[in-house]
Amino acid sequence: MKTRLPLAALAALAAWLLLAGPAVAATKANVVTFYQSYLELVSASDYVTVSRDQPEAWDAKFDAAAKAAGFEDAAAALAAGEEFASDSDVAALRQSVSDKILQQYKPYRE
Repeated sequence: MKTRLPLAALAALAAWLLLAGPAVAATKANVVTFYQSYLELVSASDYVTVSRDQPEAWDAKFDAAAKAAGFEDAAAALAAGEEFASDSDVAALRQSVSDKILQQYKPYRE
């Protein structure tokens, strides 16, 4: 027995797919832009206090940086960063972000 979708259901599915648009694959340029913005965020003098004491504000800034780089949110940008981890430019930016975070938190660990 063959199952057939009603024509209205097919039309609705087609409309949804058109409105949703195709998923945009991450490019190196998107990832680099995101990590440059991420580095700016963690380099700010208020990074530690905002990220620690106002996590919602930090999340909003982090997601905004990702959206500005063309990603849905920070999680998507970080996932794309993993895909480009072997690229030397991306790897250098990721290392810079890590180093800056450690540097910013150093006074709080001592």
